[in-house]
Amino acid sequence: MAELDEINKELLRLLCDNSRSQYSELRKGLAKKGHTLSREAVEYRVKKMIEEGVIRKFAMITDPEKLGYHMCCHITMMLEDPRRRDEIGKMLSELPNTAYVHASASTFDIACRIFFTDNKDMISFLDSLEEDDRIKDFDMDIIRNTYKVGPISPP
Repeated sequence: MAELDEINKELLRLLCDNSRSQYSELRKGLAKKGHTLSREAVEYRVKKMIEEGVIRKFAMITDPEKLGYHMCCHITMMLEDPRRRDEIGKMLSELPNTAYVHASASTFDIACRIFFTDNKDMISFLDSLEEDDRIKDFDMDIIRNTYKVGPISPP
């Protein structure tokens, strides 16, 4: 894939602010930055970035507390067999209260951010980790505050 030009970078910035923007709104936003394109040209560029995988999906960001989740934890795990990263990662990814899961090649094998309704919910999950023979060890931090949740804009 070719490098993103300034127009596509600006389109991505606009979509990061509001992924529900209409193509006509995006065209106006580009015009304010000195880029004159038709609505159709904007649509073509967005669809092309979707095809090329630059835009993977348009997603909503929910408020966990309004969904009933009042605790958030960052959990890192060391596995008995690091070759099982994909298996554990997939299992964690399928939980509805998981915000993210990633694998590492340094101090831990898997890390995740998981939301819980209350302390009992969290303890139950941690107990299940302790009972899982695929997991050698884990660390958990309770998240006090999150300052950013959202898309990553181009530089």
